[in-house]
Amino acid sequence: MVTDKQFNRLFFALWPSDQVRQSIVDVFSAIAIPENSRVLQPENLHITLHFVGQVEPDRRVCMQQVACALNDKPFVVNLDCLGYFTKAKIFWMGCQHLPVELVQLHRDLGESLANCGYQSESRQYKPHVTLMRKCMEPLNGNKDFVIPWHVDEFALVESISGVDGVRYQVIEKYPLA
Repeated sequence: MVTDKQFNRLFFALWPSDQVRQSIVDVFSAIAIPENSRVLQPENLHITLHFVGQVEPDRRVCMQQVACALNDKPFVVNLDCLGYFTKAKIFWMGCQHLPVELVQLHRDLGESLANCGYQSESRQYKPHVTLMRKCMEPLNGNKDFVIPWHVDEFALVESISGVDGVRYQVIEKYPLA
């Protein structure tokens, strides 16, 4: 069956300011990168709230409307630790103490997106900034850092595949009240 509908690969995320982004890059630049690892480009750094995947235009409009209606509060995420997901081979930066407001925003957004046909993942939410993919071994990095990230908005982002890899494009930002 042929259809003229265009699907977009979308996710909701916390999108860092240029200053936070540069601080993440500065901490990461002190770490030796293993051969064959894939380092994320600085402009792609973010914390995913919900990956919604391939979305047709009607569902996208619904998702944008429910995101606009959220009334969550601003908060601070203190990026202060590095970690490694063994199974996924991902090296990441995160926070030792998860802000309650971040957990609430994740929950509220997921529940609102359910009205648009989205089903949240059942596994526990582990917010992080992916720094490297295909990292075959855990890395030892400087663990003595704190990057305060004042979060006063979140974004709807499109993942666009190209010849040079994936790039992320912010479609819309939603302020936190």
